[in-house]
Amino acid sequence: MLSDPAAAGAVTGALALILFGAAWHKLSEPNAFLMALSAYRLVPARLLEPAARALPVAEAAVGVALLVPLTRTPALLGAAALFSLYAFAMGWNLARGRSYIDCGCGGAAHPLSWSLVVRNGVLAGAALAVSGPTLDRSFGWLDGITLVAGVLAFYAAYLMADELLRQASRMARAEAPANHGS
Repeated sequence: MLSDPAAAGAVTGALALILFGAAWHKLSEPNAFLMALSAYRLVPARLLEPAARALPVAEAAVGVALLVPLTRTPALLGAAALFSLYAFAMGWNLARGRSYIDCGCGGAAHPLSWSLVVRNGVLAGAALAVSGPTLDRSFGWLDGITLVAGVLAFYAAYLMADELLRQASRMARAEAPANHGS
């Protein structure tokens, strides 16, 4: 299926911003990310530090590759793989009853939830959805405006959804002790 180049560009640009933001959080707080990654208990201890250093570099590299036309398609597949890996790691820990650990997404503490698994699945799906060929048509000034507005709208929607998920986690944790006491 062919997609419109402006729409595909908007999704691709927003995915790049999401990956840059994720990499920034991990690189700016490397010890916090190392602790979060350790809590997942999926990486052997001897590989933990190299993995914690490599993941944000991979996120940033995929983000840059998304912006280069020649590498866009493999980068979209790489982004889908990263988001799928994160969804799997979260889902695996949730299935083991380990919802109390920090997701490692960056910023304020964000305990694991099935909503985060879905979020990463949606991001992987979005990357796959625009990884195919686009319509071969001229790209006009209105497409440029659509592209910029689309990137900003997609990214703003992502940030708002992420904050809603974060607040829902906080509310659930605040209510948990009250429900256990009754």
